Amino acid sequence: MEVAAGAEAEPLLPPRSWRAGRRLWRAGARSEDGIGADNDLYINQAIVFIEDAIQYRSINHRVDSKSLWLYRWYYSRTCQWILSLTITVILALAFIEKPSSLTLTSDVRYRLPAWNPPCGLTESIEMLCFLVFMVDVSVKSYLVGWEEFWKNKWLMAYILTLIVSLTDWIVSLSFFCTERVRIRRILRPFFLLQNSSMMKKTLKSINSTLPEMASVVLLLAVHLSLFTMFAMLLFARTKVTNYSHALVDLGGGFFFSLLAYLLHV
Repeated sequence: MEVAAGAEAEPLLPPRSWRAGRRLWRAGARSEDGIGADNDLYINQAIVFIEDAIQYRSINHRVDSKSLWLYRWYYSRTCQWILSLTITVILALAFIEKPSSLTLTSDVRYRLPAWNPPCGLTESIEMLCFLVFMVDVSVKSYLVGWEEFWKNKWLMAYILTLIVSLTDWIVSLSFFCTERVRIRRILRPFFLLQNSSMMKKTLKSINSTLPEMASVVLLLAVHLSLFTMFAMLLFARTKVTNYSHALVDLGGGFFFSLLAYLLHV
């Protein structure tokens, strides 16, 4: 049973590595003029398509021999580890960037002032991450092809996010890191989102479900608003002396409206 389970974990797939992909590319290059060129290419395409199905990846990409070698090299463990490390680093910059709340203790009596890195330190690390992302989007754009590139909204958003982030990075250095608003910090979670196919599918499912839930949410909001007004009229005070009485009235009205809605449903 253990042997069978191990065999099902990686069904008929060779280990993905740079050397394995290079051997496939050389084999395809040597056999282009031979009789078995088509058979080798078909086998390589089948391997890549099976890997795409296992990893929930799109199959809309180039399938020639050289592109298949680049595709498998891009999705090798080394390249994906470098990309994941880059995303982790750019997200972790929020802990040390100004204003930073990273301290040894939360006790205000013993808490020392937070360390503020000098101007240019975090920006240099950020630029290295941007360079990795630019290589990443370039390889992806080449692999999907020109026609598929214009249909891929994630790639377009990826490039737009990089352009906005680089522009904000240049503005930050121009002001010697004294600007108050940094747009690129808000855009950093996008790099994590676009790198995960499962997160993309989850977001797509949420987006397709929201229109169906809009009518229910609108009905709930109308019920809550209507019964809240009724409750505030029924339990209104003649004179509100302070804010606590107003909060009590509002809380009682909300509870009454929620109870009325549940009984109505």
